[in-house]
Amino acid sequence: MGHYQRIRHEYRRRKGDSTRLFQTVLSVADEIGLEAALEVLERCVTEKWLAWLDGHPAALERGGDPLADGYRILYEEYIGISTAKDGDVVEETERKLVIRWRNECPVLEACEELGLDTREICKKVYHRPVGAFLSRIDRRLRFDRNYAALRPYTSYCEEIITLEELD
Repeated sequence: MGHYQRIRHEYRRRKGDSTRLFQTVLSVADEIGLEAALEVLERCVTEKWLAWLDGHPAALERGGDPLADGYRILYEEYIGISTAKDGDVVEETERKLVIRWRNECPVLEACEELGLDTREICKKVYHRPVGAFLSRIDRRLRFDRNYAALRPYTSYCEEIITLEELD
């Protein structure tokens, strides 16, 4: 089984526990390097997230506010979290939404167990897939994460969705 297939297999079967997935990534990293192994996982994440959008056209119904639509589809429909129980909106304007999440996170748990840095893992594996997901909802949506405000270094993970003007 190739590197991509090994990582994809573990990614698809993780069922809420990411420790075994990241053990596989580290095993593959012994062969191809950590950067390359994380790139493989990022590809798997992107493929799965975008395939979900393709398979759930009803979830893509728009309400007229791109920021609210992006928030709802990404967090509530896909990830299954909401600010009502899992976080706080700390800034909300017509063009920007800043959320501090405190939800259970299997990636955080795996990183803590395996001694990985969430700042590196979240940036290299999950940042671009979230951006691709949001831009599929509305091409003006952009994603960012405050890597200085990320668990376990703070008590929350701060994420930002912005709506850009396009020429």
